[in-house]
Formats: sequence, structure tokens, C-alpha cells
Amino acid sequence: MWRQILIFVPLVAALLDILNVLSTAFGRIVVLAVLIVGVFASLGRPTFKPGPKLVKSALISGAAALLTFLLSTRLDLGAVVASALVGLLGAQVLKGRDQLVMYMGAFVGMSSALRFPTLAPLVAAGLLAGVLFELTDECWVGVGGRLGTIAAAAVVVVLSLIGGI
Repeated sequence: MWRQILIFVPLVAALLDILNVLSTAFGRIVVLAVLIVGVFASLGRPTFKPGPKLVKSALISGAAALLTFLLSTRLDLGAVVASALVGLLGAQVLKGRDQLVMYMGAFVGMSSALRFPTLAPLVAAGLLAGVLFELTDECWVGVGGRLGTIAAAAVVVVLSLIGGI
């Protein structure tokens, strides 16, 4: 049950932002605390096995985030078109769950260049999204918005760490 707290990361960040405390040390600590509790709860579930699947999801998501961001910002395609192209590429090249991971990474890549002026934090958010996808494997199955929520959580965590919120 505690692993489902991960869905609250973007909600907590939004509330803290409304209260103008997200960019403070307290706000960052709260966001990280929610993330850490959820991650440790997910790691403790009996069916979770860290391994190649976790690494593969992180890499696919990170690559999709980077590709989407570059298409959107460097080629001026816009976030929606870039995300759609990456999603279509994933649907043609990948199979099964990997398609979902790629599409989720594309959501991360839809972030603004104002928030991610350099590529390293964006790729970190993409990698984190892939890890969170695997950690929440059995959570929210069939719930709409799962991929976007995971992507938002990864972006919020990385931005709070680098102070870019």
C-alpha cells in the first residue's frame, strides 16, 4: 500500500508550489521524503526483482525523453508533435511494455527548455521515470493517466533537486 504514495509526488509538489514553498529547502525535503517512502515501499514488495528489466526501462525512457526534447526544441516541432513522433517510433520498433515506457519517456521530454536549459537533468528525469515505472509495476493497473503521472513525478523530483522549479 505504501508504494502507492508515489502517485502523490506531483500532487504534493503542486500543493507546495501553490503555497510558494516548493522552491524552499522545506519544499524539496517534503517532495524527496514522499519519493523515498514510495521507493522503499516498492523495493520491499515480494514480486519486485531489480535487474535487467529495470535498467532497460530506464534507458528506453531516458532515450525517449532526450529524443522528444531535441525534436521539440532543436527542430522546433513542438512538444506535442515531437511526443507523437517518438510514440509512433516506439510503437513500430518496440514490443509490449517497452512501447509504454517509450511513450512515458516522451512525456518527460515534453518539458520546457526553460526548466531544463541543459540536457543532463532532463535525461536524469527520463531515467528516473523508467525506474519509477518498474517500481510501480503492479500499482494503478488500468488507471488512466498512469504514464503521465509517473513522468510528472520524475520531472518534479529532478527539478526540485536542481532547484529549477
